[in-house]
Amino acid sequence: MNSIHEARLEQLRKAMREQDVDCVAICNSPNLFYMTGYAPKKDERFQVVFIPQNGAPVLAVPKMYHVNSSKECDVEDQRTWVDGDDMNGYVKGLLNSIGVTGGRVAIDDTFEFRTFNLIRNAIPNAEFVPGSNLFTILRMRKSPDEIELMKKSGELSDQAVKMVIDEIASGSGKSEAELKTWIEYWYQMQGMLDGFSNLIAFGVHTGSPHHVSGSAVAKPGDAIYLDLGGAYKHYWSDITRSLHFGKPSDEYVEIYNRVREAQHIAFETIKPGVRACDVHMAAWNYLAKYDLAQYFPHRTGHGMGMDGHELPNLSKDNPLILEPGMTFSCEPGVYNGRFGVRIEDTVCVTETGAMSFNHFTKDLIVL
Repeated sequence: MNSIHEARLEQLRKAMREQDVDCVAICNSPNLFYMTGYAPKKDERFQVVFIPQNGAPVLAVPKMYHVNSSKECDVEDQRTWVDGDDMNGYVKGLLNSIGVTGGRVAIDDTFEFRTFNLIRNAIPNAEFVPGSNLFTILRMRKSPDEIELMKKSGELSDQAVKMVIDEIASGSGKSEAELKTWIEYWYQMQGMLDGFSNLIAFGVHTGSPHHVSGSAVAKPGDAIYLDLGGAYKHYWSDITRSLHFGKPSDEYVEIYNRVREAQHIAFETIKPGVRACDVHMAAWNYLAKYDLAQYFPHRTGHGMGMDGHELPNLSKDNPLILEPGMTFSCEPGVYNGRFGVRIEDTVCVTETGAMSFNHFTKDLIVL
C-alpha cells in the first residue's frame, strides 16, 4: 500500500477505535477511491472493500473487473467471484475468514440496498452504523496534494465560463441544453470526469436556483446564469457567474451588486476558528438589510472535494468550527421569481483566512 493510502488507513483505524467500530465496508463510491485508488465502473455487481479494525483490508471483486482492480486498487488481498456464484455464501465466507461475525460495522452511506443486504444477511447479529461518521473526519480537511488538484479544477471551470459566454455572445443560438452538452464535452477532453451538475439558465429560468437546462435560447433582455464545474482527477470545482443579455434594468443591477457584496462579505468572514453558520449569516444579514434575504432560499455554501456536495456546509444550523484545508463553495443568491442572481466560487480555508480556486471576473458582464 502506498504511503498516502497507508496514512489514510491509519487515520481511519484511529477513528474506528475511538468510535468502537469493528469493521468498515466501503462500496463503489468516492470513499473507495480515497482509501484505495480504485474507481471502477458502477453497475449492480458486488464490489466492496472490508477494513477490519485489526487485520488487512480485503476487496471483494467480480472476476471480470479483477484485471483492473489488480492494477489500480491498493489492496493486496483481492477475492474474486463470478456471475452465478452463491453470493450469500461468498460474502459470509469472506467475512468469517477475516473474523467479522458481528460487532459494529460502519456502512458507506451510498450503499445500494441489494449490496448492503448481502452483508446484513451474512452477519445478522451485527450493529450497522453510518460510515459518514468516520469518513467525514478524514475527508473534510484536504491535503496539499488534494488542494493542488482542486486549484487545477478551478482553473478549468474559469476557462469554461469564458467559453460559454463567448459562445452566447457569438450569436450561435445554442439552447441552454446544447451549451451544457457542448461544454461538458470540452470538460471531458480536459480530463474532467462524468457526473456533471452543470446548470445554464436564461431569462425567467434564472429565478430557479437549480433549473434543469432545456430548450430556451438567450434573447435580448434575458438574465443569464452559468453554474459550471466538474471533477478533475476526482476533485471538484464549482463556479457560478450571472450576466445579462442586453442592457439590464436598474433593479437587476442593484440586486447583482448586493449579491456580489454579500459574496465578498462571506468570503472575508472565512477563517480558522469561525463557525460555518457565521459565514452564512454574514451574507444573509447583509441581504436582509436590503429586504433581499427573503429571496435567498439556500445555504451560502456546500462542501466540495471528491464529491460535488459533501461536508462541511455553510448553513445557518451548522456550528462547525472551520479549520485550514476545509473546502466548500461560497455562493449567496437572490431569486425574486422574475430573475435570479448567484455568484459562486470554490474556496479553501487557509491558516489565516481563505483563498479562492476561481478567479473569473465578478464585474457584471452585459452581452
